[in-house]
Amino acid sequence: MHVKQAAIKHYEDGKILHKKGKLSNAERAYKKAIKISQNFAEPHTMLGNVYFEGGRLKEAYNEYRKALKLAPNHPTLLNNMGNLFQSQGENEKALSWIDKAISQDPDNAVAHNNLGNAFWSLGKETEAIAAYKRAIDLNPDLADAHRNLGSILLDLNDLDEAINCFNQALRINPRDQKSCRELGRAQNERGNLDEAVSAYQQAIAIDPVNAEYYTELGVVFSDYGEIEKAASAHRKTLEINPGYARAYLSLSMNKKFTQDDDDIRAMESLLMTKGIPDEDSIKLGFALGKAFEDLGNYDGSMEFVIKAAGLKRNSIDYSVSESKEQIASIKEVFSPEFISNHRDSGDSDRTPIFILGMPRSGTSLVEQILASHPDVHGAGELNDLVKVYESIKEPVDKQQSDPFPEGLLGLDSKAFADLGKQYIARIRKHSTNAKFITDKMPHNFLRIGFIRTILPNARVIHCTRDPMDNCLSIFKNYFNKGHRYSYDMSELGQYYRMYLELMDYWNDTLPGFIYHQSYEDLVGSQQAQVSKLLQHCGLDWDDACVDFHKTRRKVKTASNAQVRRPIYSDSVQLWKRYEKHLEPLRAAIYD
Repeated sequence: MHVKQAAIKHYEDGKILHKKGKLSNAERAYKKAIKISQNFAEPHTMLGNVYFEGGRLKEAYNEYRKALKLAPNHPTLLNNMGNLFQSQGENEKALSWIDKAISQDPDNAVAHNNLGNAFWSLGKETEAIAAYKRAIDLNPDLADAHRNLGSILLDLNDLDEAINCFNQALRINPRDQKSCRELGRAQNERGNLDEAVSAYQQAIAIDPVNAEYYTELGVVFSDYGEIEKAASAHRKTLEINPGYARAYLSLSMNKKFTQDDDDIRAMESLLMTKGIPDEDSIKLGFALGKAFEDLGNYDGSMEFVIKAAGLKRNSIDYSVSESKEQIASIKEVFSPEFISNHRDSGDSDRTPIFILGMPRSGTSLVEQILASHPDVHGAGELNDLVKVYESIKEPVDKQQSDPFPEGLLGLDSKAFADLGKQYIARIRKHSTNAKFITDKMPHNFLRIGFIRTILPNARVIHCTRDPMDNCLSIFKNYFNKGHRYSYDMSELGQYYRMYLELMDYWNDTLPGFIYHQSYEDLVGSQQAQVSKLLQHCGLDWDDACVDFHKTRRKVKTASNAQVRRPIYSDSVQLWKRYEKHLEPLRAAIYD
């Protein structure tokens, strides 16, 4: 056997082993090929791929460099280098390498797909979408490109198109568990419980020991009020991975703890584990805080919460001064003069009902009441106002919009009307025929001036709650995406005061535009308060609005369990049970 033929034989053996997932055996075969023929580029490339798949990135880089010395313009190698840099978050370098690959092979669908990944990581959504579509044009059977396009469309809330993409990916590769998972996410966002469950179950059938799939399935059930099914899914997660802190946190939101609860002991034991990651300690701390509150042990509850919140605060970059600057800028832009000059601006559409206020102020409850009316679609917490603002790029060569709200200065009435129309188009994707659509993003209280300028006929419902109860509820809850001010009592109290000052400003500047709904009034006089609320929104009375807990719809917030119950007063003045722990909060709000 000639030397070259022997090298090729080992190389081909390596590829077979590699395809079977036997990375160690494939590594040995590729190394034998290289030992026989140092100038054979392909085994260097494939050995680099083995290292890359095993997370040995430095070794992968070295092998790719060796291969590039032998084949400097090989598009696959150039593309692999791009992937390597992207995996390390160096997306600008990744773009450079992938561009080189495409220049050598313009019809390389895989390279265009990877180009889309790099663009997406850099926040360049338009360019990413174009790259994925080009990859699909070149190779309609490239499942990864369909899935990636679907994922970015899902992030952009283009749910129907995202679902089409995931279904197409699964038509090509029915065992693509990533597409199953993403389809589950999309169907959940779309409000299709059965389809979301089916997609996750398909992913689980492919990979039955993937704890993440059961956790996400549990979250879907929880969003729709299927509490027992949610708890069962989280239990399955913990069977697979008994140390999975996220599952315990989710489970804690879907059960009432009792004395001598095995879950409490398991969480406490896990929390004491040496070397446990901070993020796991944080999730377990908040879960145990909930558990001890259920037991009526408020001192124990707050001890866990304070420790967890402190750890979380250490991982967050936040300063009160940046919030002060933001709110000062909002007041400066939306001056009485600005409001007066643009009183007739915007689009006249009456579809939106904005439900806003501080988190945990009753926004979910108010939305559930309204969404129980046949003329209202509850769309949940939407990021659409932010996306509409970010569409402003003046001049045209600007890479990103100015910080909110400075980009509004200099716009004319037509521009404001166009922004209003853009918002309506976005929310109409949730319902094409509902008379009203709710947007329950709490922090839209920062954007009330923006709402008035682009949608003057929108209704704005401001949810209020006792300041101490409101802030306690924020402090003792873990937020997936986090509110950066919420993990330190003093900072939380200071932010709350800024919120109150801004709301006073909006009330003075936009008299009559905002309807204020007190949580305590709603709890104390449900029928009368619901009647006034419906009247304000231009809705006829409907009994379903006082039987809101029977409405089956997605509620994707920390309140999803509470809105499945009739109105209750358990949390009114709850702060007094924690009073001795809350002095920093009280001082920041009132002193």
